[in-house]
Amino acid sequence: MSKKLDWVDLYARARWDRLAGAAVVLVLLIIVIVAMCGACGKKDDVPANTNVQTTLPTQPATEAEPDNSRAVYLSPSTQYDNLYACDNKTSEKDAMIDLANRVKALLEADGYTVYMCGPEYSVKTKVDEGNTLRCGAYVALHSNSGGESGNGQGTECFYNSNVTGSRELAECVYNKMAALTPTEDRGLKDETHRDLYEITNNETACCLLEVEFHDISNLAQWILDNQDASAKAIADGIKAYLSIAPSIPEQATDPTHETMAWNSEIEH
Repeated sequence: MSKKLDWVDLYARARWDRLAGAAVVLVLLIIVIVAMCGACGKKDDVPANTNVQTTLPTQPATEAEPDNSRAVYLSPSTQYDNLYACDNKTSEKDAMIDLANRVKALLEADGYTVYMCGPEYSVKTKVDEGNTLRCGAYVALHSNSGGESGNGQGTECFYNSNVTGSRELAECVYNKMAALTPTEDRGLKDETHRDLYEITNNETACCLLEVEFHDISNLAQWILDNQDASAKAIADGIKAYLSIAPSIPEQATDPTHETMAWNSEIEH
């Protein structure tokens, strides 16, 4: 038979000092656990990058585009198959690159910046580069031929009347060159609505100079014998234009003008 639990006796025999000690230990343990949990929570609240200094990448300074308003772009003919009648071996390309190099040297000696097309450039490449550089004057140099008649003579100069300064540039260059040539000259010609790619597609003041006719033997020889004099005349004409360029009034572009896109030079 089980013995009945005597709560009064149990209470009387209890060691209250030990119970009190255990209670204190339990309370302290609870306090430590709560404190640790609080510390962990605060640590989690701190942003991971509190002590990391972030520096935004420095943007490189935008380089200003060069002011080419007083620079010159020279575009000598690259037509290698137009042979000079005086020797039947010098090409228009050879003679005009030689002439352009002489013009370039004269202009650079006077402090001008001069760009020049490469010997293998297509006319499209020349014009694209010229439009990108935005030079104050774009001058194409050619020698002429009379076609079937074979009796052409004199210098002539083409320009684009829709582009501010083109006529003035052509006039300055033509006047200097016409005074030098030994034959009757052919004047200024507005090529705006025709098919000279370098004229119809240029966005800056431009002209195309035909210095003389290379299919007439004595005139072809004259071109080769007068490269220095021709270079000086052309350089003087370009400088004359650049000296007055700021005073040229703005011209409205003809909205009906359609740019022609030919991929090769027109042979004369």
